[in-house]
Amino acid sequence: MITHRSRLALYVALATLTLAAAGCQNKAKPKTTPEPTAPAETAPAPAPEVVPPPAEPFPQGNVDKSNVVEPSIDELNRQGVLKTVYFGYNSNELDDAAKAVLQSNATWLKAHAKYAVELGGHCDERGSIGYNVALGDRRASAVKEYLTGMGVGAAQLVAISYGEEKPADPGHTEAAWAKNRRAEFTIKR
Repeated sequence: MITHRSRLALYVALATLTLAAAGCQNKAKPKTTPEPTAPAETAPAPAPEVVPPPAEPFPQGNVDKSNVVEPSIDELNRQGVLKTVYFGYNSNELDDAAKAVLQSNATWLKAHAKYAVELGGHCDERGSIGYNVALGDRRASAVKEYLTGMGVGAAQLVAISYGEEKPADPGHTEAAWAKNRRAEFTIKR
């Protein structure tokens, strides 16, 4: 006759065997993986669309311009907002390159009409002092006339001749002389 204890031991043994067999069954089965297929000639999958975060709304109303700081006159001159114009030897004629520079300068001058600008006419060292002063004056006047023709106020511009007194390049070569035949812009006030 089977006792209660032996029955219990038998049930525990059967349960253990059943669980072990079930565990082995799960481990014995290989996981099914899809069989690799030959790559088809298809386009790669498109990249996921990146959606930028929404921008903050621009504040409504007038923008306060009282805190805007304009550069000083010295800073404007250092930055070279107005470009120099160069001339040929013994000439005050404006070539196409000079006219292009003057058109750009005229745009800036018209937008900044509060500034007075000196147009300094310069020459190279060749020629007499008197001749170079007169040539520098003709160069500065030619620039002023061209700018006023483009709508820049004549009262905004002051033409002055420096002759050969302030060379941009102190050399005595053609390259140095070419740098000295010029009309320079200096913002005064």
